[in-house]
Amino acid sequence: MMNNFTSVFLIFLLPVTIMDAEKIRAGLNPEKWALVWADEFDYTGDPDPMSWGYDLGYLTYNEELQKYTQSRKNSRVENGSLFIQAHLEATTQKEFQEIAKILRSFNAKPELLEQQSVTSARLVTRGKREFTHARVEVRARFSTGLGTWPAIWLLGDETKNPWPVCGEMDIMEHVGFQPNLVHSAVHTKVSNFMNHKGAKKTLPVEDVAGDFHVYSVEWDGAQIRFYIDDNCYHILEKGDRANDDWPFTQDDAYYLILNIAIGGSWGGLGGVDLTVFPQHMEIDYVRVFEAIN
Repeated sequence: MMNNFTSVFLIFLLPVTIMDAEKIRAGLNPEKWALVWADEFDYTGDPDPMSWGYDLGYLTYNEELQKYTQSRKNSRVENGSLFIQAHLEATTQKEFQEIAKILRSFNAKPELLEQQSVTSARLVTRGKREFTHARVEVRARFSTGLGTWPAIWLLGDETKNPWPVCGEMDIMEHVGFQPNLVHSAVHTKVSNFMNHKGAKKTLPVEDVAGDFHVYSVEWDGAQIRFYIDDNCYHILEKGDRANDDWPFTQDDAYYLILNIAIGGSWGGLGGVDLTVFPQHMEIDYVRVFEAIN
């Protein structure tokens, strides 16, 4: 795990200088937080392999339609931003038959693609940048369209405990059939969408496609707080939850995920508009802070 950084480690690995770090604020209470990692995307090419990896292929989650790839067509850094893009791809009839077989194996609906496939990217910091009791900020904007499902979220260690016991914090989710409504959620052993008990909040946000907004979460052993542009709109307390329903202790590390899904059990509720591709999410920066003791 990489949640405990020393000053020496910061000097050599952070992609911002210490002088720059002193200029970076952390929400409403900057005196409480110290920058431990940031990617300002001030380079060109593949996302920094010291920080980012990929989940690849057709994943069996949520009946989604996309195939995740490592291609620069689907994810790349340029002009000071990380771009994640979803594309429609032409297929032969034989190729689509194989794709349809895979999708139907986990209840996805290949007929929505009209004999095309869709590719996207899912970037993860798993095993590279993981955090406990932190503040995570992502400044982003994303295109919208029916059937799209971009997300910025954190996941716990599934090798330690399977989902949802490992814990999940959804910093930002946006589904195309509800334009300009941003969702945050926490999933745990008891509070999760499978149990219809998810700890979820929704906030209207003006022009998520045209304007950058800062989507953030900060958490400790007692509370999780979600922000959009430093507006705290969702607070979840541990309260009287059992310890095994609060996987947010100092021993529970989380990694960051950035992705665009297409269709699925939630994102595809209104169908999929095939005329709105390519879809993209543009990330200006990712910054992570840890509490100053």
